[in-house]
Amino acid sequence: MIKLVPLAALGLGLGACVPTTPPTYLVAPSSLTADIRDPGYSPVTAGIQNYDVVEPLDWRELNRRVAPGANPERGDSDDAARRGR
Repeated sequence: MIKLVPLAALGLGLGACVPTTPPTYLVAPSSLTADIRDPGYSPVTAGIQNYDVVEPLDWRELNRRVAPGANPERGDSDDAARRGR
């Protein structure tokens, strides 16, 4: 109990140093002359692509399409089985 009294006195002493109102720069409104954009409507499904089921493709050809530096239209294939060897 004796240790509690100085601790309470310290708390009350520090509480008296706290300002009762917040500083005006914290509660002041923002600039009233600033331009405000109206929120535009954007549908929930905007930018979504339709991924339908397709037939299976050759995995070698798919790898060639995504390989860096390959040009599938030009026939840059190194696959011997695809060329008939």
